[in-house]
Amino acid sequence: MIFIDYHSRVPIYEQIKEQIIMAVNTGLLAPGDKLPSIRALSTQLNVNVNTIKRAMADLEHDGVIYSAQGRGIFVSRQAIGNTRIKEDALDDLKQSIFSAKAKGVTRDELERLISTIYQEGQQ
Repeated sequence: MIFIDYHSRVPIYEQIKEQIIMAVNTGLLAPGDKLPSIRALSTQLNVNVNTIKRAMADLEHDGVIYSAQGRGIFVSRQAIGNTRIKEDALDDLKQSIFSAKAKGVTRDELERLISTIYQEGQQ
């Protein structure tokens, strides 16, 4: 379910968060589904337990998951369409667009890139 790119500039905890959010939004994970334990994910991904804890803490703070004492970690009922997640994504995108514009990327190039990304997601 989760793939870590150890050569990416994106921190590992962010990669984990993004992939869990993507799994929820694409239907691979549904509200109420149980996630693997932090220790199991740590072992499976060969990642430090604290990195997994940070990703899970952020996801819980954003309302994507919740912890049930002694039962595990579950996908929240409010995970799909979470406005906080969307607002954060738009803020990140805004910063990236400002940076791209400053580096000479045109609006047409940006629109082509967006179209390509969304077309790839439909296949």
